[in-house]
Amino acid sequence: MMAKLLTLLLILAPLLARPLAACELALVMALDVSRSVDKQEYRLMRNGIAHAFIDDEVIQLISWLPGGVTVTVSQWGGTGHQHQVIGWRHLSDRASVLSFVEELSRIERVFLWSDTSVSEALLHADSLFADNPVPCKRRVIDVSTDGISNSGPPVQAVSLGIGLSGTTINGLVVTGHRPDPVAYFYNNVTSGPLPFVVVTNSYDDYPRAMKRKLLREMAPVLGMVTSE
Repeated sequence: MMAKLLTLLLILAPLLARPLAACELALVMALDVSRSVDKQEYRLMRNGIAHAFIDDEVIQLISWLPGGVTVTVSQWGGTGHQHQVIGWRHLSDRASVLSFVEELSRIERVFLWSDTSVSEALLHADSLFADNPVPCKRRVIDVSTDGISNSGPPVQAVSLGIGLSGTTINGLVVTGHRPDPVAYFYNNVTSGPLPFVVVTNSYDDYPRAMKRKLLREMAPVLGMVTSE
């Protein structure tokens, strides 16, 4: 009997040692500010994200999730051009979401005329989870861009390694550039549990596209039974 109890304790010990999750989702929003994104497109992207977060459906879902979500924002371009512009914020109700959106609406881009390194954007985004003060059940990196990587390490190997750690990598891709960024994201960037790509044809459509992506990221099971 004692031997069985000790065996059970050995099995459960790693699970008991883990901190209890205090929120549902930790989300890194990685925004492309490389040379392919002009000043107007940057403003449309930033403001579109802000509008998506203050949508009633998004706020309601955040308030329903156990412990809400934590979110941080980074900007990225080419090699060595990655910067966390908003630290981790805990969103659990309308007031906390509005406070985050107010902060988001004021951030300016930190890089100009930069190359595009998706791999370094992913590595930087993944490193930010270590500083999240609130343990969460799931980790998601949300990459927004309109192009493909043209500098830095091979993207597929980086994304695969991050995905194998249990982190989901999703994309919001604006079409129009060549080579096709949508096919590139599906083949090289998305990784981890239940990844997906939301596609939009214009930065003007960012609020709708981002809202759709946020709802699916916060409730992935719902996304599996709804149309793309």
